[in-house]
Amino acid sequence: MSSGSLTADRRFAYAQSLKDEGDFAAAAEVMAQALEEAPRWAEGRFTLAELLAAAGDGSGAIAAYRAYLKIEPADSMGAGARLALLGESAPASLPDAYVRRLFDQYATRFDSALVEKLKYRAPELLRAAIVAVAPDKRFARCFDLGCGTGLAGAAVRDLTAWLGGVDLSPAMVRAAEQKRVYDHLESGDMVKAVAALPAPCDLMLAADVLVYCGDLVPLFRAVALKSTGLFAFTVQRANGGTFALGPEQRFNHSRAYLSETATAAGFTVLALEDAVTRQEKGADVPGLLAVLSRAPA
Repeated sequence: MSSGSLTADRRFAYAQSLKDEGDFAAAAEVMAQALEEAPRWAEGRFTLAELLAAAGDGSGAIAAYRAYLKIEPADSMGAGARLALLGESAPASLPDAYVRRLFDQYATRFDSALVEKLKYRAPELLRAAIVAVAPDKRFARCFDLGCGTGLAGAAVRDLTAWLGGVDLSPAMVRAAEQKRVYDHLESGDMVKAVAALPAPCDLMLAADVLVYCGDLVPLFRAVALKSTGLFAFTVQRANGGTFALGPEQRFNHSRAYLSETATAAGFTVLALEDAVTRQEKGADVPGLLAVLSRAPA
C-alpha cells in the first residue's frame, strides 16, 4: 500500500508501529502527517479514519471516511459500512467494489477458513431443505448466486442437469472453476446475471450471499424461475424490523421482512426456518433458511 511518496510511506510505517503498540491517537496524528505529503492517497485516508475510530474520535473518523469517499466513490474499502456503524445512514447494500476486493483477497484460503474455522454448513442445509420440499426431483437448470468457490454448487450438482454460477469476485470464480462442477461460470453482479439468463431456471441458490445485500427487493423481482421453480437461500437473522447492518459488516434480515418481500415479488413461502449456517468467534450466528416457490402452495 504505497502512497507514491517516500516520506508519506515512512510515516505510514511509523503509524502502523504505534497502532501495534495500542497508541491509536498517536498513530492517527502521524498518519495525518503522512497525508500532508500525499493528500490524494485513498488508502491512507481510510487508514486515518480507522485509527481515529479506534482512538474514540467518532467525529474525526466520520470526516476522514467522507474524505476517503470523495477520492474513491466506488468505496472498495467499505467506508460506507463503517459510517453506518458510526451512526450514519446504512447503505441498501454493500458496494460491489468492496465485496469484490474482500473476496479476491480471501479466495485462496476461503474453503479452509469458512468450513474449518467458521463451521460453515449452508450448502448442506440448503440441499436438505430443497430435498424436503421436492423429494426425488431432478432439476433441469440451477443457478448459484454468489457462488464463491463452489461449495453450494458441489452440494447440489447431482440434483440438476445444468449448473451455472455468478460471483462478483473473479478470484472466487477461478477457484470455483477448479472444482469442475459447473457448466457455466461468470464474474459480475448477480441481479444483472439473472436478468441476462437465456432461459428461466427451476432452481436458484444464494448461500450466505444475501448478507451483503440489505434491500432484497431488486433481487427478488429479478429472479427468473419456471412456474414450479424454487429459490433457496440463507441469511443472518434480525430479531425485528426489516434489515440492518451488523458490526461485522454483514446484513441481518428479519423473518417478517423476508416473508413480506417474497410475497410482494410473487413467491409462495414453502419454508422459512431458523438455521445456524456458521459461527463467529466460536459462537453460533443466528440465521434463517428459506425456500420459495413461484407455484401456489
